[in-house]
Amino acid sequence: MHINNIKFKALFQEIATNKDVWKFSTVNTKDVDFLLYRQKSEWLQFTGLHDRHKQDIFEGDLLKWNCAIFEVIYEHGSFKALHDGNSDLFLWYCIPDCEIIGSKFDKNVKM
Repeated sequence: MHINNIKFKALFQEIATNKDVWKFSTVNTKDVDFLLYRQKSEWLQFTGLHDRHKQDIFEGDLLKWNCAIFEVIYEHGSFKALHDGNSDLFLWYCIPDCEIIGSKFDKNVKM
């Protein structure tokens, strides 16, 4: 992965409305200072990998692969697929057959 391909998404609380409204935003260097001061922010890093539909896979994404649902996590220096508390599966193993079905923040997607 080239250094220019490092990207993040931020999940943050809407301060203007003072409501617990979460939104995804692609983060660039201009956003970093602004978002660092937001309450309840969560940063999600791009894995450098894509699903079968060529969508970027980020930490926190939920993937469907082999009839199971996995959460993308970053653990011990590697991106892994977490399922039933087990994170022994490296994420690259299920690429390109997996499909993003949501994120861990989606209330309508069940693990």
